[in-house]
Amino acid sequence: MTAAATPVVMLAGAVTAAVVIPLLIAIQQRARLGQHVYEDAPATHSAKQGTPTAGGVAFLAAALAGFALTGAKPQSLPLLILTLAAGLIGLTDDMLIMRARRALGLRARAKFTLVALVAAAYVAWVYTTGVAGVQQTWFGTSFTLPLWAWALLAVLAIVGAANAVNLTDGLDGLAAGATVPALIALQLTARYQGVTAVQGIGDAVLGSLLVFLWFNRHPAKIFMGDTGSLALGALLAGLAIQAGALLLLPLFGIVFVAEALSVIVQVVSFKTTGRRVLRMSPLHHHFELSGWRETVVTAAFIMTAVVIAAATWVTWWSTTVRAARLS
Repeated sequence: MTAAATPVVMLAGAVTAAVVIPLLIAIQQRARLGQHVYEDAPATHSAKQGTPTAGGVAFLAAALAGFALTGAKPQSLPLLILTLAAGLIGLTDDMLIMRARRALGLRARAKFTLVALVAAAYVAWVYTTGVAGVQQTWFGTSFTLPLWAWALLAVLAIVGAANAVNLTDGLDGLAAGATVPALIALQLTARYQGVTAVQGIGDAVLGSLLVFLWFNRHPAKIFMGDTGSLALGALLAGLAIQAGALLLLPLFGIVFVAEALSVIVQVVSFKTTGRRVLRMSPLHHHFELSGWRETVVTAAFIMTAVVIAAATWVTWWSTTVRAARLS
């Protein structure tokens, strides 16, 4: 099939999600399956018990559609496999939770060990095939990382992004809404860098995300589950790796960074001093327990994600263009 334009691929991703998501909802409702809320979650979350989950299957289907529509290019195959593999690890976790009918799936250590193995295989694949390399872009500059540093940073980026999106997925619409600006910024960066082979996967997943948000808005009719959060985190990191924009990833995904750091700070503080810095981590729960409505927290976090991702990309683009003119 010949390569399709971005709007067509986004539409294909949206249509895929529009078909898959209602099907997932119907199947789980019929089987009386769904999300099981953790016991230590805020009391207001008890109403979410039994909500259909694993909506991230729509992202995986969309990624496949985007890959096919844009000519199944060899350069985009590693990104597709990375996204699918991370999503399937998450799907295993979601299925175990639904089957056991309790919030007990894969152990966190096992889950992220599997993600790390997938990440290492992906990094080796893209480097040995020349799909990605040690050259990195920053604001108006370009530099080369030592191979060992690039490889370590790339693996950590995938595992860290998957974990961070997973932690962020705690409020209706939050993880999906924060992913949209980060994904757009990375897509634009890849396009400007001339890395166009991966565009189809990102465009299709973006289209599916917009449809998913319709179903995931408060009160959510379906959650993305670990299927979605792990897949999205891996996709964002993979795009950054193939676009040579690893150092821009934390800025594009600033909300995810803040959520992950909040958990680290909370754990370190409690283990060293016996005191908690936040009312509850991740960060979105702290604001909930401080009296903010769920919808207000979600809106504030998404707006922060949009503003910082947009400001980062515009600044990077303008400094890059200026440096190119002066060279």
